[in-house]
Amino acid sequence: MGTNNSQIKTQDETGTIGSSILPTSERQVRPLVSLEPEQQRLAWQQAVEQAGGKIPSGRQVQDIVDIIRERTKVPNPYHVGEVCILLPKDNPELKGKSGCWGVITHVGDYSCTIETWDTEYTVKIEHLKSLELLDEDCQFMQQLCLRLRRLHQIENRDSAVDWLCSGLGKQPKPYLSPLQSKLLDIVEQEYGLALT
Repeated sequence: MGTNNSQIKTQDETGTIGSSILPTSERQVRPLVSLEPEQQRLAWQQAVEQAGGKIPSGRQVQDIVDIIRERTKVPNPYHVGEVCILLPKDNPELKGKSGCWGVITHVGDYSCTIETWDTEYTVKIEHLKSLELLDEDCQFMQQLCLRLRRLHQIENRDSAVDWLCSGLGKQPKPYLSPLQSKLLDIVEQEYGLALT
């Protein structure tokens, strides 16, 4: 056994004894989640080889997973109109967006475009988590996102508008409390955006 319990001796099908490196952090394992168990083992072995027989970095594992996914065409599980939470993980573009929800507007092979209250992102599917809402709840969230985006686009808006939008943009529930609903209505009326 190696240092930090990161290395174990194994016997493969041919009977030879080899060395198998095990992950030491969640960052190394996280990219593997989107693959089937057999593909996970293969991806890890390739990442170890790429790292010269040492423990690979999370980035090295992600690169191998991306190559395997391109070859095997893992289907994108999301659909247009679905409401998801952003998972920033190792994506610097999503810094500060942990817990923000948005609506998927485009689905690619390995990525989705998602609209939040203040902007639009194109992210890999591992940076999304579905809220698994019913259709009518998705429709409510889609309307809420539209309302928040309209408020955010107002020039010279009071900073309180951004506080309200930011707060509601991190509340992944398909409803508003009576007070939240009243506040949103008042702000929309203030800027002439009241729904008719």
